[in-house]
Formats: sequence, C-alpha cells, structure tokens
Amino acid sequence: MRKEYPQLNSDHEIKNELTEMGIDVFEPESASDKHLAELFEEFSHFVLHSEKEKCLEIIEDDLNNGDDDDHDDDGQADSNNAAIKLLNYYNQEHGLSSKTSLTISKIKQYMLTMCDRRSRERNCRSYTSLGNLMFILQLGGPTNGQVRHIDNMVPNLQICLYMSSECPSTVVYAMDDGDGLPVTNANTLIDFWERQGKVVPGTLKEVLIRHGDTKLNSKHTKYLGWSTINLQLLCFGKLYQHVEYQLGLQTEPGTTLLAGGNEIHAGPPTKHSRMFAFAIGVPEDKEIDADDDGQNEEDVLNGDDIGKNDGEVQYSPVLFHIDFCCLLFSMLDHEYKTSDKEDSVRETKRFLVEVLVELIRDYPMNEYLLQIDQERDDVRTWLESILSRIEEGRRSIV
Repeated sequence: MRKEYPQLNSDHEIKNELTEMGIDVFEPESASDKHLAELFEEFSHFVLHSEKEKCLEIIEDDLNNGDDDDHDDDGQADSNNAAIKLLNYYNQEHGLSSKTSLTISKIKQYMLTMCDRRSRERNCRSYTSLGNLMFILQLGGPTNGQVRHIDNMVPNLQICLYMSSECPSTVVYAMDDGDGLPVTNANTLIDFWERQGKVVPGTLKEVLIRHGDTKLNSKHTKYLGWSTINLQLLCFGKLYQHVEYQLGLQTEPGTTLLAGGNEIHAGPPTKHSRMFAFAIGVPEDKEIDADDDGQNEEDVLNGDDIGKNDGEVQYSPVLFHIDFCCLLFSMLDHEYKTSDKEDSVRETKRFLVEVLVELIRDYPMNEYLLQIDQERDDVRTWLESILSRIEEGRRSIV
C-alpha cells in the first residue's frame, strides 16, 4: 500500500504552496489553448478507451521492435516512433487535415507557451527548447503510484501536460526542515541527523567533512556516476528530510505543471486510466550535452547546465542512501580500516545501516529491488531480506 502523508485542505491552498515552492500549475487561457486542450482530451480518450486495443498494439509493436534512434538528423521525432503512430492513427480516424490535426509540433508549442507564461509571471529565465518529450500512459487501474524521488534536472524545467479528464497531477512533497537548514551538503546532513537526536559517529563526521568536496575516483564509485559528495547532496539531500505534507490536484485537459529544479515528487495513485505528455524545458542558450561532465557547485548554484540533466538519473530516499552507503563503506575500507580504527569503522557502518533501515520502514516497496544493478546482487539479496522481515512485522532486523 502507498503510504499516505498529510495533505492541505483545498486546491487554493495547494496551488499557493506550489507557487511558493517555485512550481506553477497553469490552465489554458487563450482560445487557441482551449481548442488544443479539447484535442488533448479527445486524443487521450481515443488512446485510453475508444481505440485502446489498437493503440496497445501500436505501443507493443514499438516496444518489440524499438530502436534507440527515435529522431532524425534535425531532432524531429521519427515517423516510426509510437507517439507519432498514435497521433497519426487518431488524425486518420477523425479525418483531420494537416491544418486541424494534432501533432507533436503543436504539443511542443503548447508546452513552450506555458514556459513563456512562467517566464513572464516569475520574471525568470526563458526556456526555448524541449527534450525528452514522451507520452506517459496508465491504462486501467488501480495503481499505488510511485515512491517519492528527485530527478536530476537543474537547470532544466520539468513539464507535465495533463491530457485526460480528471487526471490526478504529479504529487509534490513539501519537506520539513525541522527548524534547521535543508540538507544540501555534508555539514547540513550531520546537523540534520543530530537534530533528529542521533549520535553521529566521529569517524563519519570526519569522512563527510574531509571528503565533501573531494573529486571522487573510480575505486569509490564503481557503480556510481558521482562527482563529489556535496554535489550529490546538493541535488538529492532533501530526500533525507521528513515529509511535511503532499500536494496533488485533480486536473483537466490542458493543465500544465512546471517544476523547476530538483523537487521531490511522485506519480500519483490512480483508480482509472491516465495520460499526460512529459518533457523537459531547456533554458535559452543551453543545450543538453551528454558528454559534458563538468560538474561543480558553482555551475549548480548559477544554474548552468550540468551534464545531461534530463531527469533520467533519479533517486528515492532508499536507493540514494544505498548508494551513499556503498560509497562510504568503500572509503572506510580503503582509508580507515586499521587495527586502531576497527571499532569506529564498525560503529560508523552500523549507524549508516540503521539510517537505511529507517528509510525502508518509512516506505517498504519491493520495487526497490528492480532498480538495483545486477552487478550488486549481494545488495539486492540483503535488501530483499530486510523488506521481507519488515513485511512480517519483525523488529530486530539489524
């Protein structure tokens, strides 16, 4: 079962809180936007209901014969792409002309219009191109939804264009700072743990503070793409904090959620079918460069492009701490495992495992197992055992 967190009482309160967090929820305003919203609704009903079986065939055929190259040399969606095939099928069945049809170009332009609206209302940077455009479908229900997570996107913008009727929006989580600073680096993480009443081992403090900004080498990051500890905490550190409340709305076709940065969010639980278009907005004069590995804190804070940052790298609290443990255990074993420090290393490892078990207890989900690399079977086996014991209600699991 999906864990429930406190919620605000009204849509007005929810939208105000989202606005304060830097997240916009825009509804269609102009006549052209409202017309497109009607097409979104018709198209989603066509895919999810009236022609569901045929549309499923198109999707399954694309999955079975998929190719990594879904774009032509100009960056336009390839005609063999399932999304294009679904749109073409819809347009043909409704006898729509090139002028009246629903196309990828019109969907992209709608999203960019909402980006322009955000830029005007917030007097912030412009987003002039899109990446990672896709349709996301939930065919039937119910579903428990996703575990809360962060996508690595800064400085890009997450765009969710809801297409189906009464579509639950992405759930966004407001996190409790616990009367302190948010977790964004080694020092604030240590402070957070201590404000929780935990006794943080001295060796752990030493490792985190000493190596917070140290460029990590391959012996510590065999399975990770981490640059420094503090850069990872800057992006994902909020996952350690507790949820204050969750924010979600029922939306109508054309409603668009735009979230800047690395907010904690999740796909919502649903009882019925659901469809939306997702894309990332790329700032003006920026490009998504998969070969750029120039990650440093100044880039992050100044909003410069960091690597690919297309949302493909994502962490839930449990998976982030598992990788953090793998990194720290490696550092402890390579640099601190001497006879005089054996007890302190053991104490530090136990502390980190206890934090992990707390995170698992907060939201025990077997889906974690699917997201762990096959090369780390020992970690998967251990986590599977922990999940099993938690489900059985056992208390002594460490």
